[in-house]
Amino acid sequence: AKLIIGSLLHDIGKVIYREGGDKRNHSVSGYDYLKEEADIKEKEILDCVKYHHALLLKSANLEDDNLAYITYIADNIAAFADRREKENVDDKGFEIAVPLQSIFNILNGNKQEYYYQPGDMDPESGINYPSEEKKNFSQTFYIKIRQRITDNLRGIDWNDEYVNSLLAVNLSYVPSSTAKAELADISLFDHVKFTAAVASCIYDYLNAGKKNCKDELFTKEKEFYDRQAFLLCSLDISGIQNFIYTITSQNALRTLRARSFYLEIMMEHIIDTLLEKLELSRANLLYSGGGHCYLLLANTEDTLHKLEDWKKELKLWFLKHFQNELFVACGYVKCSANSLRNIPEGSYSEMFRGVGEKLSAEKMHRYEADEIIWLNSQKADDYTKECKVCKHVGKVSEDGLCPLCSKIQKLSNNVLYSDFFSVVLEG
Repeated sequence: AKLIIGSLLHDIGKVIYREGGDKRNHSVSGYDYLKEEADIKEKEILDCVKYHHALLLKSANLEDDNLAYITYIADNIAAFADRREKENVDDKGFEIAVPLQSIFNILNGNKQEYYYQPGDMDPESGINYPSEEKKNFSQTFYIKIRQRITDNLRGIDWNDEYVNSLLAVNLSYVPSSTAKAELADISLFDHVKFTAAVASCIYDYLNAGKKNCKDELFTKEKEFYDRQAFLLCSLDISGIQNFIYTITSQNALRTLRARSFYLEIMMEHIIDTLLEKLELSRANLLYSGGGHCYLLLANTEDTLHKLEDWKKELKLWFLKHFQNELFVACGYVKCSANSLRNIPEGSYSEMFRGVGEKLSAEKMHRYEADEIIWLNSQKADDYTKECKVCKHVGKVSEDGLCPLCSKIQKLSNNVLYSDFFSVVLEG
């Protein structure tokens, strides 16, 4: 957890630097800020922040297994993936007040100028849509962000999930790079989150091979970029359309939204169960939406075994509760840091194409023989009744609904009006 927290906080000095009062290297500014203002005492976390640049790391005289070596190379890999050069010191060629640009500015070769307004993810402020107005960040804005982060870091129960959420709220509209020669369309939160994801994978990869951090990541840095240390993993739910649109005309809108929302929270729960099994945080979740997600995992034998075991457990659960109506395909490919930065050219798209092919293959060959036999051996509770919504034969309520449709109907009564929902385990 200390590696993830250190990686999530490694660029906090950029907020301090852009505030205008501290012109030192942002790794030093961040180190002093966390130690003196945020009252962080853990050496491993502080080292990740102070020594995530080569210049200071080279002269630091750290032990060979110090976590700072992992944060250093993870930061470089994340910067490469952001279409940037290695992390630079804040000395020249920067426009520190520049706002975050829209990632869609360069979509499909188009060049437009849309910017996000200075702000955070405060729900009271509404959605921060990008516009043509370029409103630079003020010193006051960065002072406010600094104070808010300070207040939240002091006295907390340190864990990576909390820090991840904290930074998402405060840094999602703050650009990672303010270099004049580079696009400012990657947020500081996205950069540090991806850094944490890469760092956790490298940690597991090195531990599996009992390899030396300094030797593998610093002395032989260039060689490591070609190592297939990562797995790009994707999950995709099949049968979504039929599941959502299996409704009656009564309360159709509410039921549609409830079924869609049910699938969304189910997908998030599936992701959480996988991350929990692999002992990873949601920093490793790259994207989730529409019954689809991407995760970055470590390419180790332990990860592969756990992933395959989890897939079998998940498939059996879906067969038990949904028969063959819903299916979750899982595909993954091995990749290197250079693949993430599209070296050689085309390797980035090839990586995603490979994952897509694995998903398609799983969907074409969903079940093994024993799973089909098990499915055909299941008997309905009552062959004389069927659910009036999904038409499943079996036990139904007085309203003519199966257990699942009955629960979704109850959910639909609140889904339009409740501000938030919590998923809890029943004792």
